[in-house]
Order: sequence, then C-alpha cells, then structure tokens
Amino acid sequence: MAPLKIYYLSAEVAPFSDTYRLASFSREVTNKLHLNTGIDIRVSKPKYGFVSERKYILREVIRLRDIPITFNKETHIVNVKSSFIPDTRVQVYFLENNSLYKELPELIYKARNGRVYNDIDIRFAFFSKAVIDTLQSLFWRPDIIICNDWQTSIVPTLFKEQFINQEFYSGIKTVYLIHSINDYQNYSNLSYKMLNIDYPKGAKKINNHIQAMDNADLTILINYASNNMIEKMQQDEEMYKKFQSSKHLVIDVPDKVDREKWSEISSVIETACKDL
Repeated sequence: MAPLKIYYLSAEVAPFSDTYRLASFSREVTNKLHLNTGIDIRVSKPKYGFVSERKYILREVIRLRDIPITFNKETHIVNVKSSFIPDTRVQVYFLENNSLYKELPELIYKARNGRVYNDIDIRFAFFSKAVIDTLQSLFWRPDIIICNDWQTSIVPTLFKEQFINQEFYSGIKTVYLIHSINDYQNYSNLSYKMLNIDYPKGAKKINNHIQAMDNADLTILINYASNNMIEKMQQDEEMYKKFQSSKHLVIDVPDKVDREKWSEISSVIETACKDL
C-alpha cells in the first residue's frame, strides 16, 4: 500500500524558530508521524534571516531555485532550501524571500520594541500562496495538506478557489489546526486582494479561523490545557458556531507532554487524515 503523503505547513518548527507552542508541537508531531513507515511527511516553513544555514546545514536544491510566484499581480522569485529537523529524518523545506522574511527578528511577528508588524498577514499570505505553487517543483504530490494556525489559515480558502480544479492538485485534502485565538487571526482585506480571492463583502478585517473552517476538509482544535482554547472559542459566537457546524475534532494537550502522549496525539491526527 502506498504511504499517506502529508505536506505540513507551519510558521514555526523547533529549534529553527520558537515563539509559542506551535513550534514544539510541530517538531514532535512531525517526527512521530515520520517514524510511521506508512506516512511520507514533509514540512515547509519560511526561511527567516536568523536561521543559521551553517548550523542547520541548509542545502540548495537545483530544481527549487528561482521559482516565479505571482502575488499582487507581480512576479516574485523564491528559492527553497532543504534540511532536516535536528536528531530526526524529517525533511524541511525553507521558503526564501529576502524582502519578506530575512529581516524578521526572532520574535517573528513583532519588532524587538514590541510593535506588531502591520503587514504580518500579507507576509504569511504570500507564504501560503508560494508553498502551494512550489509543490509542483518538488515533483511530489501530497494527499493531505496540514495548515497550522492563523499563519497558514488562508490556505484552505486559496486552495479551494484557485487550485483544487487543476489536475495536479485534484483530490488533495486540507486539514486546518487551530493553536491560538487572538487578533492575529484577523487578516486585512488587502491580503485577500493581493491573492485575488473573495472575502466577505465590505469587510476590512476577515476572521481567518472562520474562513479556514468554512473551506478546510477538517478542522482540528488543539486544546492546550493552559490556554483554555475551548472557552476562548466559545466567547466568539460566530466562530464557535462555525466550528460546531464544520467537520471538526478536538485534541487535548496537557501542559507537560511525554513521548507516549505525543505518539497518541500523532496517531489521532494520522487516523483523522486517513478517514478523509
């Protein structure tokens, strides 16, 4: 039987970048899934300037150099470099765009003075477009695209509107994992205009959790014990109603997670993906 192919998109993967629990979650879950011989999993993340190419042995891939990406009606050139999560054999593709990611500090989403970047949604809208576009250059077609949190929340909508009817992408399913509930999930309508995709009429800000749930084949709420994620979602009536009406799953994650628990979490995600 052919392995289940999973393309795992994440803004953060430890140890390359680590500002909140998404980073450690991504490292542990992708490694557990990779250890399953029935799964072929590959990770994609932005190449931030602070990520040391020498330390993590990032390698250029000839077929992934100088790839043109159309964004905001302009052509951008991206390069993709390859490495592995340290102490694992999980392959990671680093998407390089110097104008968008090179100057970001370790805080990623805000400057060192604490100011949140007002174009952070646009930076990740570009990443979302680029990771789908560059798939064909990998010569590898996944069965599942796992999108993690608000940074890749536009992927299910973008994929359904612009890619799913193309032969290469036909049949690919999207799974959306929610790790946080905060103002970052609200994208400007400008990011939607730059991607040339529809958004709620008249909206200046779009709740991307709601948009993602509306378009993904499955939504998984990562219910961290310390974050009260269920309670936070319930405080937004529209978002909670959308979650309940969509195909969804809740995974409880305790404050301290041992190997056995990471295996259990990974197994739940694997089963959910295979059932799509």
